[in-house]
Amino acid sequence: MDQRKLERDFWAEQIRLALSVVAAAIAVAMSVTWFTTMDLDAHARNHAMALSFCLPIAIVPISQAMAIRLRLRLLRLHLKFRKLANSDDLTGLANRRSFTQQGAARLAASGRDDTQCGLIAVDIDWFKRINDRHGHEAGDEVLCHIAQTLIHAAPHDAFVARIGGEEFTIMHDVASELDLSRIAEALRKATESTRYSYRGEQIHVTISLGLTLARPTDTLSSLLSRADRALYDAKNHGRNQVARAA
Repeated sequence: MDQRKLERDFWAEQIRLALSVVAAAIAVAMSVTWFTTMDLDAHARNHAMALSFCLPIAIVPISQAMAIRLRLRLLRLHLKFRKLANSDDLTGLANRRSFTQQGAARLAASGRDDTQCGLIAVDIDWFKRINDRHGHEAGDEVLCHIAQTLIHAAPHDAFVARIGGEEFTIMHDVASELDLSRIAEALRKATESTRYSYRGEQIHVTISLGLTLARPTDTLSSLLSRADRALYDAKNHGRNQVARAA
């Protein structure tokens, strides 16, 4: 669930709860006062009833504010731990766990509005050479560089994840395989056209991509396997290119 929606739902629920508690406190206070002041004169009784109405309004919101503050801290901790559990530590992208959950949900919801779920598997070319030549710190920075390039070059509502090592995935609903190919080519060109500098040395990075469209019988695993096979075809035919699944 989107974090903003969670926070909106939280505040809506807290407002409803606070109003309910205040109303219940007023009702209880006034009921108790009504029955315990029956032997008083009218003026004293009216004064007591007024106090039984005003005191909960003054006191209960304070206790509710403290309770909301505590629940808000718990919500933020929950969101923080959920983000840590579903995010890649290095790049900040969705991790494999998140890809498995959200990817399956996207696949299940695909096929609406004459669109199909498309998956692009991405792998950095010659990544081991970068690590061997420049060190693992340079490799980590290249991974972050590629992650940001994919995020900015992909459609705004695409789901970008790092699923392990130097492999990334992009999921997006498209009208045709041609549309998916255009997205993949835009990702390839965006990566190829950028130069990454590490300690004054230019590192030229390219990516290979394999793409496929979901079929009615697909699971997320079968969809990813087919995209991976296309990715290997791109690797075997020279890298820095896009290949479509057979």
